Amino acid sequence: MSSYSFNTTAGASQSTSKPRLAGNNIYDVKFDGCEIQDIQGVKDTTAVYKVLKLKFSNEDGTFEHTIFEPRAEDFIRRESEFKNKEGKIEKIPQPSNVESMMLLFKHAIDSIAPAIAKQIDTKEKNLGATNWDDLRKLVVKILDSGKGTVVRIKLLKNNKGEAIFPGFFTGLNREGSAYVRNNFIGSKVAFSTYELQKINSEATAKPTKVESFTPDLSTPQSDNLGSLDMDFDVTGL
Repeated sequence: MSSYSFNTTAGASQSTSKPRLAGNNIYDVKFDGCEIQDIQGVKDTTAVYKVLKLKFSNEDGTFEHTIFEPRAEDFIRRESEFKNKEGKIEKIPQPSNVESMMLLFKHAIDSIAPAIAKQIDTKEKNLGATNWDDLRKLVVKILDSGKGTVVRIKLLKNNKGEAIFPGFFTGLNREGSAYVRNNFIGSKVAFSTYELQKINSEATAKPTKVESFTPDLSTPQSDNLGSLDMDFDVTGL
């Protein structure tokens, strides 16, 4: 004779998996630590992508920020162009992707491991690495010392609707040194006027009707993993 028992349901009736936190919001989250990953390529199986992930979560969901190994061109400063009042094109130098990456790490250290951040600021500690593998290990050692710390993070949306840290968060001062101009980790976090305007326009935008289509599955898809993920332009992602 068959029988029925609730014993098999004990502790298993509610999902413990968490969704990803949505963009266009500010959250209080716990820092869950760093993770070093070497990802095998799909399209090119001989390729290995060495990444570092910063992981955050709260009761409502999780967020991960992935940073890829820099390429040679990521060490080079770029220039942005704009048209001045006279209609002439002017160029403004921008920090390199690597400078932005290092400032992102320091921005996180300031809130997650403030004692070490102070030692870096006072130059009591001279921290650095000669290669990407050693840098990943160093960042993990520093940030994981603050694992469990509660911080506030600001997330926006890219053009795929995915949550990301704000774009172009660094600039150059008059002395030519790179600095963080848009906080997204820490206690002092708020949306800028531009960000609020973009969020409001996205919220009021009418959805575009999408025609049905049949995808072509015969063409291999790109790994989309082969570059330093530091181009944080919200409008371009």
